[in-house]
Amino acid sequence: MNNIVALEAERMIDARGGPPVEPAVVVVEGERITAAGSPAQIKVPEGAKRIALGARTLLPGLIDAHVHLKGWRSANPNDILITPHPLAALRAAADCRRLLHAGFTTVRDCGGCLGPHLRDAIAAREIPGPRILTAYRGLSQTGRVETVTWAADIRPLRQEVDGVDDCRRVVREQIGLGADLIKVSITGRVYAPQSDPGQTAYTLEEIRAVVDEAHRMGRRVAAHAQATQGIKNGILAGVDSIEHGIYLDQEACDLMRERNTALVPTLAYFHRIATLGESHGSPAYAVRKAREVVEAHMNSFALALRMKLRIGMGTDFEGSPLFPHGENGMELELMVQGGMLAGDVIVAATATNAAIFGIEKKVGTIATGKIADLIAVPGNPLKEISLLRRVEFVMQGGRVACSRIPDVAEIS
Repeated sequence: MNNIVALEAERMIDARGGPPVEPAVVVVEGERITAAGSPAQIKVPEGAKRIALGARTLLPGLIDAHVHLKGWRSANPNDILITPHPLAALRAAADCRRLLHAGFTTVRDCGGCLGPHLRDAIAAREIPGPRILTAYRGLSQTGRVETVTWAADIRPLRQEVDGVDDCRRVVREQIGLGADLIKVSITGRVYAPQSDPGQTAYTLEEIRAVVDEAHRMGRRVAAHAQATQGIKNGILAGVDSIEHGIYLDQEACDLMRERNTALVPTLAYFHRIATLGESHGSPAYAVRKAREVVEAHMNSFALALRMKLRIGMGTDFEGSPLFPHGENGMELELMVQGGMLAGDVIVAATATNAAIFGIEKKVGTIATGKIADLIAVPGNPLKEISLLRRVEFVMQGGRVACSRIPDVAEIS
């Protein structure tokens, strides 16, 4: 049976930093790309199935570096504690489908007890969804988030851990339970009543214990880090990415550039709390704090751009109406509004994120030998970044996962 497919489009952005190819053809055999370029350069094998995408742009599948797959449906963070686990899992599975159909072929789940199970079900093609790298349950210092005394089971929220020895033990435990990476919260936060985003949490020694143990076992570390000193502690301890980075300064950026530490800014998360949180039932403390940090956050993003830091793309969305999976592309628009060029935003959401994850040899660009994770959008997203929220075609691993184009059906 011939399993060769040739995708033809008006334009291709391969996310390798060069100009778009116009027109373009991508040849896929099985799950891999075997050729990509202009029709004048590429000979399509005889018998290949041709898919004409017309006046659309082909791109690598999008990657969200910071999501939560918990099945949340409320802006109250404790509602998940009274949601039955099977219902949360079903909702999270629905979110995975929405993510894939929105063009997100890979995501990094930065905390949630459902992550390993969703990852494995998707990998086995039992449910549709993006490729998942999961942190399982995020690590948090005791007292930095609300102590929920009325809940019999707080596993959907986090794992509290303190002290150097316990940090090492819990990293081992998390990896044993299926974590692909470690997520650790090293500062205060907006969405917690008794902590502040300007506060530093874990000590440098505790963070180093987490990082050393994770790296020894071949895992990367993503650090929730909002406060300036906490950000610096994370960089000095060797974390691989700073998540949020609300209060960056020149010294922090210098350290990040020296050590090639990535920034995943999650602009949409705080913007939506500040502008829409009140109408969606967010706690008053979260709305107040988000409104206090939005300007500083955008200033930090602008500083990161000026300092030419390695910037990825993540949303921190978790599935509630305030942070709806499937609408993750709104982060791209805020990054452009914040001063990033559209072409650089596309690279951030594809090639850079793949490198942050350590899977850049597999996905993130359109290149020979890469897994065929491909999307198509109408028009030219280099001129109108919002077009990336109008994905009309999704191929994942060489299989058409979603098509809104007439006469282009899913390949079973």
